[in-house]
Amino acid sequence: MYYSVMKTLAAALFWTFCAISAQAAERVTVGAYLNDIHDLDLKTHSYSVDIYVWLRWRDPKLDPAATLEFNNPYELWGHARALEHEKPVRLPTGELYQVLRVQGRFSRKFKLGDYPFDHQTLLVDFEDARATSDDLVYIPAELEVSPELELPGFDIGKPRFFAADTVYPTDFGDLRKPGTRTFSRVRLEIPISRPALTYSIKLLLPILSVLFCAALMFLFHPKHLDARVGIGITALLTIVALQITLNGDLPEVAYLVLMDKIYLGAYLFVIAGLAVIVRTTWMVERGREKEAMAMDRRMLAVLSAAYLAAAAWILSTAGRG
Repeated sequence: MYYSVMKTLAAALFWTFCAISAQAAERVTVGAYLNDIHDLDLKTHSYSVDIYVWLRWRDPKLDPAATLEFNNPYELWGHARALEHEKPVRLPTGELYQVLRVQGRFSRKFKLGDYPFDHQTLLVDFEDARATSDDLVYIPAELEVSPELELPGFDIGKPRFFAADTVYPTDFGDLRKPGTRTFSRVRLEIPISRPALTYSIKLLLPILSVLFCAALMFLFHPKHLDARVGIGITALLTIVALQITLNGDLPEVAYLVLMDKIYLGAYLFVIAGLAVIVRTTWMVERGREKEAMAMDRRMLAVLSAAYLAAAAWILSTAGRG
């Protein structure tokens, strides 16, 4: 009986302590106005954002606007920060109020496996540089977006604005408070995607046009060896040039993006076509001209069907990762 009472009392004291600690943390109401996004650069995984962040709090000892720190900046020296008020303003509710405008580049590692039909999420993360979640907790309010906001080449989805605790598994060398550090972090997520039809025309139409021209090597009479080989080699070099141009806009990644797979199929189509030409040339030299011509037509149908089926399957897998 005594043990049960002591256990209940200890539990009550623990939860009371937790409640007092939670109440001790300053609650900072935070909102944002997303003014602009521009200059998205896939090669550097960066993008420029123009955003207003406003804060309301009660403790006059704190100045969250001054200690607010962005967690995913790119070229921090290029960030411009401006306070709307020289000092926090006292509102009729008794709260202190400040607005911070930030213009600069931010970074988020893009996953490009489904390029150009990938969906990305641009991030803007911030937290207090000094106060842990025991001392300061952000309470997200509304997020408003400029009606003129647009990002050329992309469709912008509905942004999300929320707060969550972030744990750092280090004490940053501070022997006064050994252990982990937990900070209240605010995250703004902006989903973006490319228009599927537009990019299909821009990126798929050129490679399909090259393959259509490459297919003509099957339709020439087998005796026109030079013309058939010339078409195949020219198509192969054109595909290489198209892929180099595409990769020039992308960062170095250790995996094949969707368009790489489309180009790989194109390489196989042309190389297999050249192999068929070699075979039919030998057949013509042995007096099997009709068989060679029939083989050309048959392999044209087989290779075309195989490539189109493979390309359709590759495109259907976009977005599953």
